[in-house]
Amino acid sequence: MTALEELVAREYFERNGFFFKRLHEGGPEAPHVQKPKAKTKEARLHPTYLVHRETGRIQNEPLGERFQLFSSDLGGLALAAVVFFGWGTPGLHLQVFQSGARYRSWIRNEVLPAYQASIEKALAQTSLPGTPVRVVLLPGLPASEPYRQECIDLLKGAGVEALYSFRTLLESLVGQVHPGPDVASSAISELIRLLKVYELVPPPQMDLFDDF
Repeated sequence: MTALEELVAREYFERNGFFFKRLHEGGPEAPHVQKPKAKTKEARLHPTYLVHRETGRIQNEPLGERFQLFSSDLGGLALAAVVFFGWGTPGLHLQVFQSGARYRSWIRNEVLPAYQASIEKALAQTSLPGTPVRVVLLPGLPASEPYRQECIDLLKGAGVEALYSFRTLLESLVGQVHPGPDVASSAISELIRLLKVYELVPPPQMDLFDDF
């Protein structure tokens, strides 16, 4: 994930009453480090975060049948461990994102092993006050079937309990930030405010990615 994506995620959760703490760095190792070749590919660690409600509540409400979560679901969330796969994740580019079959393969080959390695390491090294919901944060999910359900089944099989899309975060922030003269609380909110001032943000009904 990029530094900008992390700022967006931090802004989203902190605006909604959560602490947002990085549990480990993740990311690729330095290119100059030489390692002996292995028969199996070692899973890459990705940035993992603890999302904890500021009120101190640690008991999550049951998710029921919900898997992809939206801002309306935040009220039931108290404690979560979130692994973030942003646009800088290896193998992901626009053509993959727009193809249900290729996006499903990307989730299977890149996301699943990295998610499991990242969250297990983060939870093993961290003392938590309760049991967190295991969440993955992805660029999105295919809108068309069978790819959408197949991606969900793959993620659930890897131990993922819930998913947030990066688009959900962005849409929520765009809706919360107003173009008025109020002092912006962060660089992200100031950027969104300026985009609205110059009418560069499309109306909510216009979809940038119709299939996701």
